[in-house]
Amino acid sequence: MATNIFVSRSKLPPARWREAFPTALIGNTLPERIPSDALVWLHNLSPADFAGALPKGVHIIALHDEPSDENGLAALSTGAAGYANAHATPQLLHTIESVVRSDGLWVGEALLNRLLRTLAAVPAAPVVPPPESHPALVELSEREREVALKVVRGESNKEIARDLDIAERTVKAHLSAIFEKLGVRDRLQLALLLKAAP
Repeated sequence: MATNIFVSRSKLPPARWREAFPTALIGNTLPERIPSDALVWLHNLSPADFAGALPKGVHIIALHDEPSDENGLAALSTGAAGYANAHATPQLLHTIESVVRSDGLWVGEALLNRLLRTLAAVPAAPVVPPPESHPALVELSEREREVALKVVRGESNKEIARDLDIAERTVKAHLSAIFEKLGVRDRLQLALLLKAAP
């Protein structure tokens, strides 16, 4: 069974952690021996303080009582593979665990769109064609191409739905089809694919 380790300086960590992972280790410091399959959940702590203490392959998820884009960016830039509200439901904690154990990145939609807008603002190298001419787009329908390119520009599902005059659930359906056709897991991977050289 995979190991989940929660590190919190709080006197009373959220009970939801134990509900989600009954066998999790919950303490105010890291245990001496950490299995290589462990996920380390840090509560209101910086991943930078623990990076050297973790075996290779161990993923960090940063949890905050009051999440913000700034704290999320700081956590991701110092080694976290996920960032979430410390009081997330047990079901959401399981989803986060699944994504991160699959080498995915977990962030909220607002932070993800901020990352995508930042990525969109980075000019491509002269030898890299613009996303609009990436050969992977030939796999997509015309509407899917429109949605994919709006994702690359950092637009949220709500913004895409408004711009294209379609329902948000339709945007989600297009995204599922796009991810499957292009073999990517999420919006960030899609943006990285279309910004890279073919």
